[in-house]
Order: sequence, then C-alpha cells, then structure tokens
Amino acid sequence: MKGEPAVVSGLNEYLSYELTGHRQYLLHAGMCRHWGFERLAAIQDAYCAEEIRHAAKIIARILLLDGTPAPPDFGAIVGAPTVPEQLALDRALVGRAIAHLRTAIAGCEHSHDFVSRDMLREMLDDEEHHLHWLDTQTVLINQVGLENYLQTQTG
Repeated sequence: MKGEPAVVSGLNEYLSYELTGHRQYLLHAGMCRHWGFERLAAIQDAYCAEEIRHAAKIIARILLLDGTPAPPDFGAIVGAPTVPEQLALDRALVGRAIAHLRTAIAGCEHSHDFVSRDMLREMLDDEEHHLHWLDTQTVLINQVGLENYLQTQTG
C-alpha cells in the first residue's frame, strides 16, 4: 500500500524523537541507578521501553506504507549531572515530540490516513502522560526540596 510521502516523512521524523528518547532515558536510568535512585531508574527504564515499542510500531507502519524507515536526525543526548536537569531535558524532548505529533496528526487527517492518525494519537496520549509525570516531579521537588525528594527515590 503506497502511503502519502508527507505522512511517511512525519512518521520518520517522529521516529527520530522516539529513538532519541530511548537513548536519553536509557542514559538517565543508568545514571540514576548509579546514584542509588532506583525508583527513578525504574521509571526511566519503563519510558525507555515504551519508546522502543513506539519505534517498532512506527517502523512497521512506514514499511506498510511502502516507505523507508529513515529518521532524519538523532537528537544529541547529554547525561545531565543532576536529577532536576535530567527532568528538564526530558521535558524539553517530550514537549518537542508533542508539538511534532500534533502537526503529524493533522497531516494524517489531511491525507485521509486515519490508521496512522489513530496510532499517533495513542502515542500523543502517552507523551502527554509522560509530560504530566515530569511536571509533577518538578512540582514535588519545589514543594518538598530536592534532598527530601531524592530520599523517596532510593531503592
């Protein structure tokens, strides 16, 4: 089945976000685990796994549309030296992914590719939940203080 080039392009661009997120969350999970923040590491591991599941679905959809999975850019990742900085980097990445998803969903609507649209809407829901979690962690840090917050994140 031949898909619209604009839809395939949007899927490939979102694939970049998913693969970048996978690498970033993997790095942050490892750092949190090293620091003894097992709870945060487990959550980062879960988001890392979610990104891979999303990437696999996107690749399968691109192939079904006779496209070539070719993410245009792998975003740079940096191991932030503190948990608040990690949360900020993750929030920035998720925010960019959400903005792209909204545009890509509109493109799918325009192209009448409702299957891709529905798949991306599900992923948008996941990204919005992730953004909410990140915002909640930041609020908690501000309310209880970083030391108290980090004490709740140990094994």
